[in-house]
Amino acid sequence: MSLFERLKNVRNKPARQESGISPVILPQGQEISSRFGNYFLLESELPGNLFFPADFPADEYSVLQTNLQLVRGIGPVTEEKLRQQGYTSVADLLNHPRWNEYAVKVINLIQNQQINELQMLGARQWELLSYFEPEDILFIDIETTGLWASQPLFLIGLLYYRQGKFFINQLFARNYSEEKAVIAAANEVFRNFKVLVSYNGKRFDVPYIIGRSIEHRLFYSYPHYQVDMLFHARRHFRGTLPDCKLVTLEINILNFQREDDIPGYLIPKTYHRFTKKQDAGLIWPVLKHNRLDLLSMAKLFKPVVHGPGND
Repeated sequence: MSLFERLKNVRNKPARQESGISPVILPQGQEISSRFGNYFLLESELPGNLFFPADFPADEYSVLQTNLQLVRGIGPVTEEKLRQQGYTSVADLLNHPRWNEYAVKVINLIQNQQINELQMLGARQWELLSYFEPEDILFIDIETTGLWASQPLFLIGLLYYRQGKFFINQLFARNYSEEKAVIAAANEVFRNFKVLVSYNGKRFDVPYIIGRSIEHRLFYSYPHYQVDMLFHARRHFRGTLPDCKLVTLEINILNFQREDDIPGYLIPKTYHRFTKKQDAGLIWPVLKHNRLDLLSMAKLFKPVVHGPGND
């Protein structure tokens, strides 16, 4: 079967029918009504710290300026030699006979917050995060009924940090008709943040939400600065850990092991059963799984993105 025929079949596939059972009211949450329909919101909070790069340390220059390798032509060996000679920041190189011209260009990029250009010069993502505040960050994790955006999503989990606490919002579609309201509600939350943090979300979660928004004729897009923690986990831990799954990092870095966690491959089937029966006992393990994913990302944020043994 050709790709065109497969796409045609997906397009012509009849919509899933609702069970006819009234949507369940879950404990610890509330039904929300919007112009896009109803959805269910579960909120929780707990103490926590989001470790984050300082913007301007006491010596009055940006953390980015400590990376001498942003200056074209300077590699690890040259950087070490320069540090031994007393050049500890890009600003110090303004007085260097060889590197001063390039140092001016880098400082201009830093002052003008040219994130893309600095990243092309080799700026680390942890350094670039110094342009933001911890309150600018939104952790996201979704649960879906498949691997492609032709299939519905039903849960968007969101976590953010405020004054020593983690706040978790889970936007849940209790049946297929509530998906549009979930996506629209999540979009309103996204507007309040500048950075999206995920675990494989740059390739999966965010494109999936965009794809489903198109399905519902909402056509959302997300210009946020994105941090995909899976990329950093592979860079720092591939070869030292059995794999780079989130649960593996939990065990080896957080010394935490989940109990009775629902396997990811069972989640779509579980949700389909839930939509027919509206049995809260079926969906609680999925909600718990999503919540643990969010908390683990927040707790692993620094050791994964910053990396072990890096300053």
